Amino acid sequence: MNFNIKLDDKKLKVDIESTNLKDVLIYCKPKERLVLVRKFGLGGEKGIPLQKIGVEYWLTRERIRQIETQALMRLRRLIVWNETYMNVLNETKKILEAHWGVLSEDALTAKLINRNLFKFTKTEFKVILISDFDVIYLKRNKFIEKAFYIEPLYEDILTKISIWTKDYFTQRGESQDIYEFIATLKNQMFQEYKDISYLRNDLFYINLFSIIKDVKVFDGKIGLTSFHDVNPKTMKLKIYYTMKRLNKPTHFQELPAKIMDRFPEKNCKINTIHNELVKNNDLFVNLWLGRYGLKERWYEWGLVKDILVKIFQRNNRSMTIKELCKEVLKEKMVSPNTVMLNLQKYKDLFERVDKWTYQLKK
Repeated sequence: MNFNIKLDDKKLKVDIESTNLKDVLIYCKPKERLVLVRKFGLGGEKGIPLQKIGVEYWLTRERIRQIETQALMRLRRLIVWNETYMNVLNETKKILEAHWGVLSEDALTAKLINRNLFKFTKTEFKVILISDFDVIYLKRNKFIEKAFYIEPLYEDILTKISIWTKDYFTQRGESQDIYEFIATLKNQMFQEYKDISYLRNDLFYINLFSIIKDVKVFDGKIGLTSFHDVNPKTMKLKIYYTMKRLNKPTHFQELPAKIMDRFPEKNCKINTIHNELVKNNDLFVNLWLGRYGLKERWYEWGLVKDILVKIFQRNNRSMTIKELCKEVLKEKMVSPNTVMLNLQKYKDLFERVDKWTYQLKK
Protein backbone atom coordinates (compact mmCIF):
# COMPACT_ATOMS: atom_id res chain seq x y z
CA MET A 1 0.00 0.00 0.00
CA ASN A 2 1.24 3.43 -0.89
CA PHE A 3 -0.80 6.03 0.95
CA ASN A 4 -0.06 9.71 1.15
CA ILE A 5 -0.33 9.65 4.92
CA LYS A 6 -1.45 12.77 6.75
CA LEU A 7 -2.73 13.19 10.26
CA ASP A 8 -6.03 14.72 9.15
CA ASP A 9 -8.23 11.90 7.84
CA LYS A 10 -10.42 14.47 6.06
CA LYS A 11 -7.55 15.01 3.61
CA LEU A 12 -6.37 11.41 3.48
CA LYS A 13 -6.91 9.72 0.11
CA VAL A 14 -7.24 5.95 0.16
CA ASP A 15 -7.23 3.75 -2.94
CA ILE A 16 -9.84 1.21 -1.84
CA GLU A 17 -9.95 -0.45 -5.24
CA SER A 18 -6.52 -2.04 -4.75
CA THR A 19 -6.68 -2.19 -0.96
CA ASN A 20 -8.48 -4.57 1.37
CA LEU A 21 -11.07 -2.65 3.37
CA LYS A 22 -9.52 -4.01 6.55
CA ASP A 23 -6.29 -2.18 5.65
CA VAL A 24 -8.20 1.08 5.33
CA LEU A 25 -9.14 0.74 8.98
CA ILE A 26 -5.46 1.22 9.90
CA TYR A 27 -6.30 4.93 9.85
CA CYS A 28 -9.07 4.52 12.42
CA LYS A 29 -8.37 4.57 16.14
CA PRO A 30 -7.42 1.13 17.55
CA LYS A 31 -10.67 0.68 19.47
CA GLU A 32 -12.70 1.72 16.39
CA ARG A 33 -10.80 -0.69 14.19
CA LEU A 34 -11.25 -3.50 16.70
CA VAL A 35 -15.02 -3.02 16.94
CA LEU A 36 -15.54 -2.95 13.15
CA VAL A 37 -13.31 -5.97 12.53
CA ARG A 38 -15.01 -8.01 15.30
CA LYS A 39 -18.57 -6.84 14.58
CA PHE A 40 -18.50 -7.51 10.82
CA GLY A 41 -15.88 -10.26 10.68
CA LEU A 42 -13.55 -8.29 8.41
CA GLY A 43 -10.65 -10.48 9.47
CA GLY A 44 -12.27 -13.51 7.89
CA GLU A 45 -13.84 -14.84 11.07
CA LYS A 46 -17.57 -14.77 11.81
CA GLY A 47 -18.94 -11.42 13.00
CA ILE A 48 -20.14 -11.22 16.59
CA PRO A 49 -22.83 -9.03 18.26
CA LEU A 50 -21.97 -5.77 20.00
CA GLN A 51 -23.17 -7.22 23.32
CA LYS A 52 -20.56 -9.98 23.16
CA ILE A 53 -17.79 -7.54 22.23
CA GLY A 54 -18.76 -5.45 25.25
CA VAL A 55 -18.58 -8.46 27.57
CA GLU A 56 -15.10 -9.34 26.26
CA TYR A 57 -13.73 -5.84 26.92
CA TRP A 58 -15.72 -4.97 30.04
CA LEU A 59 -17.77 -2.28 28.27
CA THR A 60 -21.53 -1.80 27.93
CA ARG A 61 -23.26 -2.57 24.67
CA GLU A 62 -24.18 1.12 24.35
CA ARG A 63 -20.52 2.15 24.63
CA ILE A 64 -19.56 -0.38 21.93
CA ARG A 65 -22.37 0.98 19.73
CA GLN A 66 -21.00 4.51 20.16
CA ILE A 67 -17.52 3.34 19.13
CA GLU A 68 -19.03 1.58 16.09
CA THR A 69 -20.81 4.79 15.05
CA GLN A 70 -17.59 6.81 15.40
CA ALA A 71 -15.69 4.19 13.39
CA LEU A 72 -18.23 4.24 10.54
CA MET A 73 -18.14 8.04 10.44
CA ARG A 74 -14.33 8.01 10.26
CA LEU A 75 -14.42 5.30 7.57
CA ARG A 76 -16.78 7.42 5.50
CA ARG A 77 -14.48 10.44 5.76
CA LEU A 78 -11.58 8.28 4.64
CA ILE A 79 -13.20 7.02 1.46
CA VAL A 80 -15.98 9.49 0.66
CA TRP A 81 -14.11 11.14 -2.24
CA ASN A 82 -12.83 7.85 -3.60
CA GLU A 83 -14.03 7.03 -7.12
CA THR A 84 -14.50 3.31 -6.41
CA TYR A 85 -16.51 4.06 -3.29
CA MET A 86 -18.76 6.46 -5.21
CA ASN A 87 -19.21 3.88 -7.98
CA VAL A 88 -20.31 1.30 -5.40
CA LEU A 89 -22.90 3.73 -4.05
CA ASN A 90 -24.14 4.73 -7.50
CA GLU A 91 -24.51 1.10 -8.52
CA THR A 92 -26.33 0.38 -5.25
CA LYS A 93 -28.80 3.20 -5.87
CA LYS A 94 -29.47 1.90 -9.38
CA ILE A 95 -30.23 -1.56 -8.01
CA LEU A 96 -32.51 -0.18 -5.29
CA GLU A 97 -34.38 2.05 -7.72
CA ALA A 98 -34.87 -0.91 -10.07
CA HIS A 99 -36.39 -2.82 -7.14
CA TRP A 100 -38.63 0.04 -6.02
CA GLY A 101 -36.51 1.41 -3.23
CA VAL A 102 -35.93 -1.51 -0.89
CA LEU A 103 -34.04 -4.83 -0.86
CA SER A 104 -32.98 -7.26 1.82
CA GLU A 105 -29.35 -7.07 2.92
CA ASP A 106 -28.53 -10.47 1.40
CA ALA A 107 -30.29 -9.76 -1.90
CA LEU A 108 -28.58 -6.39 -2.39
CA THR A 109 -25.05 -7.58 -1.61
CA ALA A 110 -25.58 -10.65 -3.82
CA LYS A 111 -26.60 -8.43 -6.75
CA LEU A 112 -23.54 -6.22 -6.25
CA ILE A 113 -21.26 -9.27 -6.25
CA ASN A 114 -22.97 -10.81 -9.28
CA ARG A 115 -22.40 -7.67 -11.34
CA ASN A 116 -18.68 -8.37 -11.01
CA LEU A 117 -17.76 -4.67 -11.11
CA PHE A 118 -15.93 -4.56 -7.77
CA LYS A 119 -13.52 -6.73 -5.81
CA PHE A 120 -15.21 -6.47 -2.42
CA THR A 121 -16.65 -9.31 -0.38
CA LYS A 122 -20.22 -9.42 0.86
CA THR A 123 -19.12 -8.16 4.29
CA GLU A 124 -17.05 -5.31 2.82
CA PHE A 125 -19.99 -4.18 0.68
CA LYS A 126 -22.15 -4.14 3.79
CA VAL A 127 -19.69 -2.00 5.76
CA ILE A 128 -19.30 0.46 2.87
CA LEU A 129 -23.07 0.86 2.49
CA ILE A 130 -23.69 1.21 6.22
CA SER A 131 -21.15 4.06 6.36
CA ASP A 132 -23.11 6.05 3.76
CA PHE A 133 -25.94 8.54 4.36
CA ASP A 134 -27.88 8.19 1.09
CA VAL A 135 -28.40 4.44 1.37
CA ILE A 136 -30.16 3.71 4.64
CA TYR A 137 -29.65 0.51 6.61
CA LEU A 138 -32.75 -0.92 8.28
CA LYS A 139 -31.81 -3.13 11.22
CA ARG A 140 -33.20 -4.20 14.59
CA ASN A 141 -36.76 -3.82 13.30
CA LYS A 142 -39.32 -6.04 15.00
CA PHE A 143 -41.36 -6.54 11.83
CA ILE A 144 -38.87 -6.43 8.93
CA GLU A 145 -35.72 -8.38 8.09
CA LYS A 146 -32.43 -6.48 7.71
CA ALA A 147 -32.58 -4.42 4.53
CA PHE A 148 -31.36 -1.32 2.70
CA TYR A 149 -33.65 1.39 1.31
CA ILE A 150 -33.49 4.86 -0.22
CA GLU A 151 -35.62 7.98 -0.01
CA PRO A 152 -38.41 8.90 -0.31
CA LEU A 153 -39.06 5.69 1.64
CA TYR A 154 -38.45 5.75 5.36
CA GLU A 155 -38.58 3.17 8.13
CA ASP A 156 -41.87 4.29 9.67
CA ILE A 157 -43.86 3.72 6.48
CA LEU A 158 -42.23 0.33 5.82
CA THR A 159 -43.04 -0.67 9.39
CA LYS A 160 -46.61 0.59 9.07
CA ILE A 161 -47.21 -1.47 5.91
CA SER A 162 -45.73 -4.53 7.63
CA ILE A 163 -47.94 -4.16 10.71
CA TRP A 164 -51.04 -3.54 8.60
CA THR A 165 -50.31 -6.65 6.52
CA LYS A 166 -49.83 -8.89 9.55
CA ASP A 167 -52.95 -7.56 11.30
CA TYR A 168 -54.99 -8.01 8.12
CA PHE A 169 -54.14 -11.70 7.77
CA THR A 170 -54.40 -12.34 11.50
CA GLN A 171 -58.02 -11.17 11.34
CA ARG A 172 -58.71 -12.83 7.99
CA GLY A 173 -57.35 -16.18 9.11
CA GLU A 174 -56.53 -17.41 5.58
CA SER A 175 -54.36 -16.53 2.60
CA GLN A 176 -55.40 -14.39 -0.35
CA ASP A 177 -54.46 -13.90 -3.99
CA ILE A 178 -51.43 -11.62 -3.86
CA TYR A 179 -52.70 -9.09 -6.40
CA GLU A 180 -56.10 -8.86 -4.73
CA PHE A 181 -54.36 -8.04 -1.46
CA ILE A 182 -52.02 -5.54 -3.12
CA ALA A 183 -55.04 -3.70 -4.54
CA THR A 184 -56.51 -3.45 -1.03
CA LEU A 185 -53.20 -2.41 0.52
CA LYS A 186 -52.39 0.08 -2.22
CA ASN A 187 -55.74 1.79 -1.77
CA GLN A 188 -55.17 1.95 1.98
CA MET A 189 -51.63 3.36 1.86
CA PHE A 190 -51.67 5.60 -1.17
CA GLN A 191 -54.46 7.75 0.25
CA GLU A 192 -52.16 8.65 3.13
CA TYR A 193 -48.82 8.79 1.27
CA LYS A 194 -49.64 10.26 -2.14
CA ASP A 195 -46.18 11.78 -2.60
CA ILE A 196 -44.34 8.44 -2.50
CA SER A 197 -44.43 7.13 -6.06
CA TYR A 198 -43.17 3.67 -5.07
CA LEU A 199 -46.51 2.99 -3.39
CA ARG A 200 -48.27 3.03 -6.75
CA ASN A 201 -46.42 0.01 -8.09
CA ASP A 202 -47.31 -3.64 -7.44
CA LEU A 203 -43.65 -4.69 -7.61
CA PHE A 204 -42.81 -2.52 -4.61
CA TYR A 205 -45.25 -4.47 -2.45
CA ILE A 206 -44.15 -7.87 -3.79
CA ASN A 207 -40.55 -6.92 -3.01
CA LEU A 208 -41.45 -5.68 0.48
CA PHE A 209 -43.48 -8.81 1.32
CA SER A 210 -40.32 -10.90 0.92
CA ILE A 211 -38.70 -9.17 3.92
CA ILE A 212 -41.68 -8.84 6.27
CA LYS A 213 -41.27 -11.21 9.18
CA ASP A 214 -43.97 -13.90 9.61
CA VAL A 215 -45.41 -13.18 6.13
CA LYS A 216 -44.99 -15.58 3.20
CA VAL A 217 -45.72 -15.41 -0.53
CA PHE A 218 -46.16 -18.73 -2.32
CA ASP A 219 -47.85 -19.94 -5.48
CA GLY A 220 -49.55 -16.61 -6.18
CA LYS A 221 -50.90 -16.26 -2.64
CA ILE A 222 -49.87 -14.30 0.43
CA GLY A 223 -50.53 -15.04 4.09
CA LEU A 224 -48.91 -15.65 7.44
CA THR A 225 -46.16 -18.24 7.78
CA SER A 226 -48.55 -20.25 9.96
CA PHE A 227 -50.84 -20.83 6.93
CA HIS A 228 -50.12 -24.22 5.35
CA ASP A 229 -51.02 -23.20 1.80
CA VAL A 230 -48.36 -20.46 1.67
CA ASN A 231 -45.78 -22.12 3.91
CA PRO A 232 -45.90 -25.91 3.46
CA LYS A 233 -43.53 -27.22 6.11
CA THR A 234 -44.17 -30.96 6.10
CA MET A 235 -43.05 -33.28 3.30
CA LYS A 236 -46.68 -34.30 2.75
CA LEU A 237 -47.68 -30.71 2.01
CA LYS A 238 -44.64 -30.11 -0.19
CA ILE A 239 -45.54 -33.16 -2.26
CA TYR A 240 -49.16 -32.02 -2.45
CA TYR A 241 -48.41 -28.50 -3.72
CA THR A 242 -45.74 -29.73 -6.12
CA MET A 243 -48.11 -32.26 -7.69
CA LYS A 244 -50.88 -29.68 -7.79
CA ARG A 245 -48.63 -27.40 -9.80
CA LEU A 246 -47.47 -30.22 -12.10
CA ASN A 247 -51.13 -31.10 -12.74
CA LYS A 248 -50.36 -34.57 -14.10
CA PRO A 249 -49.49 -38.05 -12.78
CA THR A 250 -45.82 -38.22 -11.81
CA HIS A 251 -43.51 -41.10 -10.96
CA PHE A 252 -42.37 -40.98 -7.35
CA GLN A 253 -38.70 -41.15 -8.45
CA GLU A 254 -39.14 -37.90 -10.39
CA LEU A 255 -40.67 -36.03 -7.45
CA PRO A 256 -37.49 -35.21 -5.42
CA ALA A 257 -36.10 -33.01 -8.21
CA LYS A 258 -39.51 -31.36 -8.77
CA ILE A 259 -39.89 -30.67 -5.04
CA MET A 260 -36.36 -29.28 -4.78
CA ASP A 261 -37.16 -26.84 -7.61
CA ARG A 262 -39.95 -25.37 -5.49
CA PHE A 263 -38.50 -25.93 -2.00
CA PRO A 264 -34.69 -25.78 -2.35
CA GLU A 265 -33.97 -25.13 1.31
CA LYS A 266 -33.96 -28.81 2.33
CA ASN A 267 -32.89 -31.98 0.56
CA CYS A 268 -35.47 -34.77 0.16
CA LYS A 269 -35.00 -38.50 -0.32
CA ILE A 270 -36.90 -40.85 -2.63
CA ASN A 271 -37.74 -43.27 0.21
CA THR A 272 -39.20 -40.45 2.34
CA ILE A 273 -41.38 -39.25 -0.54
CA HIS A 274 -42.57 -42.76 -1.40
CA ASN A 275 -43.50 -43.41 2.25
CA GLU A 276 -45.53 -40.19 2.35
CA LEU A 277 -47.35 -41.10 -0.89
CA VAL A 278 -48.26 -44.56 0.42
CA LYS A 279 -49.16 -43.38 3.92
CA ASN A 280 -51.39 -40.49 2.81
CA ASN A 281 -53.79 -42.29 0.49
CA ASP A 282 -56.45 -39.73 1.34
CA LEU A 283 -54.43 -37.24 -0.76
CA PHE A 284 -52.50 -39.35 -3.25
CA VAL A 285 -53.49 -42.27 -5.43
CA ASN A 286 -51.22 -44.80 -7.14
CA LEU A 287 -52.38 -44.84 -10.74
CA TRP A 288 -49.93 -47.38 -12.17
CA LEU A 289 -46.33 -48.55 -11.92
CA GLY A 290 -45.20 -45.98 -9.36
CA ARG A 291 -47.03 -43.04 -10.93
CA TYR A 292 -49.06 -41.03 -8.47
CA GLY A 293 -51.72 -38.38 -8.87
CA LEU A 294 -53.78 -36.22 -6.55
CA LYS A 295 -56.92 -37.94 -5.41
CA GLU A 296 -58.92 -34.75 -5.90
CA ARG A 297 -57.78 -34.57 -9.53
CA TRP A 298 -58.23 -38.31 -9.96
CA TYR A 299 -61.97 -37.93 -9.36
CA GLU A 300 -62.05 -35.10 -11.89
CA TRP A 301 -60.47 -36.88 -14.83
CA GLY A 302 -59.85 -40.44 -13.71
CA LEU A 303 -62.56 -42.16 -15.80
CA VAL A 304 -61.37 -43.53 -19.13
CA LYS A 305 -64.14 -41.78 -21.04
CA ASP A 306 -63.10 -38.44 -19.55
CA ILE A 307 -59.47 -39.05 -20.51
CA LEU A 308 -60.58 -39.89 -24.07
CA VAL A 309 -62.59 -36.68 -24.31
CA LYS A 310 -59.61 -34.67 -23.13
CA ILE A 311 -57.31 -36.39 -25.67
CA PHE A 312 -59.69 -35.68 -28.56
CA GLN A 313 -60.07 -32.04 -27.51
CA ARG A 314 -56.31 -31.62 -27.20
CA ASN A 315 -55.58 -33.10 -30.64
CA ASN A 316 -58.71 -31.71 -32.35
CA ARG A 317 -58.94 -34.51 -34.95
CA SER A 318 -60.03 -38.09 -35.45
CA MET A 319 -57.64 -40.70 -34.03
CA THR A 320 -56.95 -44.41 -34.39
CA ILE A 321 -57.37 -46.91 -31.55
CA LYS A 322 -53.61 -47.33 -31.44
CA GLU A 323 -53.03 -43.58 -31.05
CA LEU A 324 -55.70 -43.33 -28.37
CA CYS A 325 -54.28 -46.23 -26.36
CA LYS A 326 -50.83 -44.64 -26.42
CA GLU A 327 -52.19 -41.32 -25.14
CA VAL A 328 -54.42 -42.91 -22.47
CA LEU A 329 -51.47 -44.91 -21.09
CA LYS A 330 -49.73 -41.63 -20.27
CA GLU A 331 -52.42 -40.99 -17.67
CA LYS A 332 -53.89 -44.35 -16.69
CA MET A 333 -52.87 -47.99 -16.95
CA VAL A 334 -55.66 -49.61 -18.98
CA SER A 335 -55.85 -52.27 -21.67
CA PRO A 336 -56.72 -51.57 -25.34
CA ASN A 337 -59.98 -53.50 -24.78
CA THR A 338 -61.04 -51.03 -22.09
CA VAL A 339 -60.39 -48.12 -24.46
CA MET A 340 -62.38 -49.86 -27.20
CA LEU A 341 -65.29 -50.62 -24.87
CA ASN A 342 -65.51 -46.97 -23.76
CA LEU A 343 -65.53 -45.74 -27.35
CA GLN A 344 -68.36 -48.13 -28.18
CA LYS A 345 -70.32 -47.64 -24.95
CA TYR A 346 -70.52 -43.82 -24.91
CA LYS A 347 -72.07 -43.21 -28.31
CA ASP A 348 -73.26 -39.81 -27.17
CA LEU A 349 -69.58 -38.76 -26.90
CA PHE A 350 -67.72 -40.71 -29.60
CA GLU A 351 -68.43 -41.81 -33.15
CA ARG A 352 -66.60 -44.09 -35.56
CA VAL A 353 -65.44 -42.45 -38.77
CA ASP A 354 -63.48 -45.35 -40.24
CA LYS A 355 -62.25 -48.80 -39.27
CA TRP A 356 -60.38 -48.46 -35.97
CA THR A 357 -60.74 -44.66 -36.14
CA TYR A 358 -62.91 -42.48 -33.88
CA GLN A 359 -63.64 -38.82 -33.18
CA LEU A 360 -65.66 -36.74 -30.77
CA LYS A 361 -69.31 -36.61 -31.72
CA LYS A 362 -70.19 -33.20 -33.10
